Amino acid sequence: MIIKTADNLPKSDEFTFTAIDFERANNCQSSICQIGLCVVERGRVVKCAEYLVKPPKRICFFQQKPVEIHGITYEDVADAPSFAEVWREILPDIEGRPLAAHSFRDDAKTLEAALRSFRLKYDYKAAGYICTLELALRAGIHGENNKYSLESLCERYSVPLRAHHAGSDAEGCARLALKIAGELGIDSFRKLAELSQPPEVPEPDLPDTLSCADLEELEKYISRLKSKKNIRLADCPKARELGRAKRILHHTPDAQLAKETAMSANALNNWLMRAENETPAPRRPRRRGGRRRTKRAAPPQLS
Repeated sequence: MIIKTADNLPKSDEFTFTAIDFERANNCQSSICQIGLCVVERGRVVKCAEYLVKPPKRICFFQQKPVEIHGITYEDVADAPSFAEVWREILPDIEGRPLAAHSFRDDAKTLEAALRSFRLKYDYKAAGYICTLELALRAGIHGENNKYSLESLCERYSVPLRAHHAGSDAEGCARLALKIAGELGIDSFRKLAELSQPPEVPEPDLPDTLSCADLEELEKYISRLKSKKNIRLADCPKARELGRAKRILHHTPDAQLAKETAMSANALNNWLMRAENETPAPRRPRRRGGRRRTKRAAPPQLS
């Protein structure tokens, strides 16, 4: 891939990971009211746990729709620990291990919001992760009536599930990953996670030296990459820098920008600094029209 990406794949082939799930009190991403996790060691479920969590005071309210889904109310969490307290307890089962979730993107947003809310730091992407929803979509595996929900997929494999109970959802996700791996004959967790990655975006065929039109094609390509789930771009040039490069190429016919330079944010910034120092900034055309200044009438002279 001409733009470097971080694939977020697990580092090990062993089926050793932790599945997670969150239930929220309301639409606020950090309003976690229940956490579930399932620890898998070399393909065997060794631990399942579920924790009630009291959301932060400023967002500790329960909306009707979430309550109808998971059944958790304020009375259930009134004496429950905070996310920070539960996080300290579950961190040993999460730290350094690949994570799994059904619709991982949603659970990742919730986790990131909760960590920010309590000023906690943890890079869950470093160990890699897998999304069982994306895995099922890529493998063409679905439940009844072509449904890809966790409930439908668990029913397909006869995996017991109490839907929207975080502990059961986490265990269902873990067992679902193992079942799909068995059906596909995949004996490497890294290969299974790789299958869940989004399809690659076709790369544009660019020359070694780029023109303004080539930079526009590069911008479109980067935009398509950014729109894909689970793709992180590493050392990727920003649209603003590419726009500056286009202006320089437009106003300076002798300027040359190599493809390798444009692909790297650091290399492109260095090229821009050199080019802008060597090339005088184009003069802006004077604005025409606008309000006309009227001469003030001379004050009457007193006789």
